[in-house]
Amino acid sequence: MKTNLLVENKAKQLLRRGLPVVIFNVFESLRPSVVKIVDQLGYDLLLIETEHMQHNPENLTNFLIMARDHGLSPVITISDQSRGAIGRFLDAGAMGFCLSHAETVEQVEQLISWMKYPPEGIRALAHGPNADYRMDDAGRYCVEANDATMLLLKIESQIGIENAEAMMQVKGVDGIVFGPGDLACDMNCHGEWESPDVVAAMENVVEKALEKGIPIEASLRVGDAAEYERQRSRGIQLFGPARASEYDHLRMGAELAIAPFRAREK
Repeated sequence: MKTNLLVENKAKQLLRRGLPVVIFNVFESLRPSVVKIVDQLGYDLLLIETEHMQHNPENLTNFLIMARDHGLSPVITISDQSRGAIGRFLDAGAMGFCLSHAETVEQVEQLISWMKYPPEGIRALAHGPNADYRMDDAGRYCVEANDATMLLLKIESQIGIENAEAMMQVKGVDGIVFGPGDLACDMNCHGEWESPDVVAAMENVVEKALEKGIPIEASLRVGDAAEYERQRSRGIQLFGPARASEYDHLRMGAELAIAPFRAREK
């Protein structure tokens, strides 16, 4: 639904209304086709990987603009932080961040201060893709941009599990996701993403988030409609293949396509 907001974050609005948000995770395919297909299929949020990938800045900017123009919420996964890098991502059109290896309150508070304009933070003002290349009302823009910018915390270590409750209470945190692969490694369960100990650690965070009304994803992958309904009734709001990538979707599709020919004569 079209609004008169200068800055609109569809995913954040859905979360505030208690509705689900479906995430599509992109590693390297910053192409118009990805934006078009993801939009056509009904996803809400594009998660763009930069922890494990490097992107050409011009390509990334184009991709962020395309995503916003299609009503998607582009959120960038980051690991290391600097005020300059955070500002450039936001000015290029990112609507927020997913903080990998979120572990301390201080880490989260510093990132939020770089994400928000004064008086909530210390973000510097610019009028590029972030503002549709105009600044007719700077005061209104800053208020709406602060409100629209979102932050997801990615819990993927034992320290992150221990400090999750404190971090989720920081003003400006909009949701929690997990990195079960790294969490399993940190718990000396390499490759065992669904081991009882790893799942129990994530479930501890899930329960605390649900108690506090913080949007969170399920500890285990939601693989069918019945499981989706069960998790929704529980209060889970963040869904989708956030732990997969376009690589995985291509592989799954290619495997289905080649299956009829696997028994061909050799």
